[in-house]
Amino acid sequence: MKKYRLTITCFLLISINSSLFSQKSLNEQVEPFERPKWSGFYVNKTSEPINTKKFPFIKGMADRIKWSDLEPQMDIYDWTRMDEKIDNAVKGNYYYYFVLWTGPHSPEWIYDLGVPKVACKGGNKSAKDVFPYYLDKNYINFFYKFIGKLAEHIASLPKANREAFSFIQPAFGSTGDKQLYKGTPINPAYKISAQQYLEFCSGATVRFYEAFDRPELKHIKFLFNVDNEGDADELVKSKNEQKLGEQLYANWLRKTYKIDLRKQQFTIAIGYQANDEIKQDKELRPAFYGLNGKKPEFVRGEFSKFGDGEIFKENKIWNYYWTAISTIDRGLDLWEVDYNTVKTGLYNEGFELSSKYSYYKKPQSSPYAFIAFRDVLDAANTERFSESKYGEAIQSNKERVLKIESEFKKYGAKVGDIDAATTLKGQNYLYQAQAINDVGFGLIARNYGRFINQIDANETSVGLWRVGPTNQPYGRYARSFENESNKNRMYFDLDDNFLSQKEKGSVSFKIIYLDEGIGKFSFRYDSELNPDKIGITITKTNSKKWVEKIFTIKDGAFANRGPLKSDFSLVNEDKENDVFHMIEIAKNL
Repeated sequence: MKKYRLTITCFLLISINSSLFSQKSLNEQVEPFERPKWSGFYVNKTSEPINTKKFPFIKGMADRIKWSDLEPQMDIYDWTRMDEKIDNAVKGNYYYYFVLWTGPHSPEWIYDLGVPKVACKGGNKSAKDVFPYYLDKNYINFFYKFIGKLAEHIASLPKANREAFSFIQPAFGSTGDKQLYKGTPINPAYKISAQQYLEFCSGATVRFYEAFDRPELKHIKFLFNVDNEGDADELVKSKNEQKLGEQLYANWLRKTYKIDLRKQQFTIAIGYQANDEIKQDKELRPAFYGLNGKKPEFVRGEFSKFGDGEIFKENKIWNYYWTAISTIDRGLDLWEVDYNTVKTGLYNEGFELSSKYSYYKKPQSSPYAFIAFRDVLDAANTERFSESKYGEAIQSNKERVLKIESEFKKYGAKVGDIDAATTLKGQNYLYQAQAINDVGFGLIARNYGRFINQIDANETSVGLWRVGPTNQPYGRYARSFENESNKNRMYFDLDDNFLSQKEKGSVSFKIIYLDEGIGKFSFRYDSELNPDKIGITITKTNSKKWVEKIFTIKDGAFANRGPLKSDFSLVNEDKENDVFHMIEIAKNL
């Protein structure tokens, strides 16, 4: 890292909200950070006012609005429910957005006036199986007129109410999903081709932009559930009309408008360590983080039903927390969770992190950096787990999974549902698995983090699973020294762009470690005069709990002059194997 000035103090973190590591409040958010002022953690499924004093990490409310509720009779509008939610947001000092549900949530009177009803088969059993025929001219006319009335009403609201909007998500089909129908129309005359899908969705999109093109509404952005721009030729060959239509629309939308907000739920918003997750991560990360030469995309997703899955219920305190950290790592910016869950106060640590790191995707504009330690046993990795020793690297190979589990059992690894580990993927795995598995297939196999990298992680430390008190959120994973294998030092590289020469203030570090035993470890760093200076030595007190320690450095260079070209490191100072969850850095702005 470049040189900057640093003050050394050390204190135990009493309250995250009062520390340098706390997020700024809604009224304190300042430039030059790239993120929107409404960025952060949101709650949904609530009609009551949100208590942002008790839960200051909540930045806004995510609503769902049905066309049928707003226009129950033709040309008769009822904005009461929506206006009440907006009023609550203004009074509670939080933001508001809604997804507009149309399609199967259209008012019944449209069918009385000639819009055909379309019955479908083979769709989601929980979804409505009757839809409007989207290409009907009457439907399009009614829908377009409603969009205009919606914009007109929002424009008529007091300024404070209008400014409470973070964005609006237009939805053209079934809820906020991409498809227009859930299932296949029983009457083939109502099938919609890829080209017709493009024409309908693009026409509705243009109507939204035109209707909201008012001086009072210029600040309101649109968020779309849309794919990356991509080649549609292979989809043409596959004759998958639904996917082709979605890709054609994505290509049109991204070429026609500046799209930097998008929805992405599965599997990013619903859990972590799902089989086959690495494919999605590799596909989406360039757009999410702006690694494709474009501005990073602002990404939202809701948690929904997955807290009811057995894999999640095994330890909800662990799982909400590590899902939150996973969403940060993977680039989710607005994570929505049911307010009834948030109100329990049991999972605040993860929700706060989610809000704090929202849209800080470039190191130079982020006030924070972190690394959360974990080892991941990916049975698809033939370099780490050779086929000659462990068996063929296919997901269905139970013997391979169990051999890997056996080798790492002494570190706490366990396969709780071998069938799920070897047969399920993605959201199906997260919802249907009956227990947590520490071996999987096609996983994101590294520490989670932003802007901090551990150098040679598995060569210099060992991964642990299910560590420490189960009523604290941290111990789902951890990393540890291992004296017997001479792994007594962990080395770290801080992104070279995280601190600039202009940032002359100090930098604070937070270390979360398991306070087990009475040994000690040190934090060393590349200072202006000494590339391996001891910044602090921490002695454990054997409380058997995860604890946090914060200290501030004022003479750092972070120029990769430490051992193994590191910027800083953790060093074992005795024979005890110290265990760590996280290192976090905060710029003292």
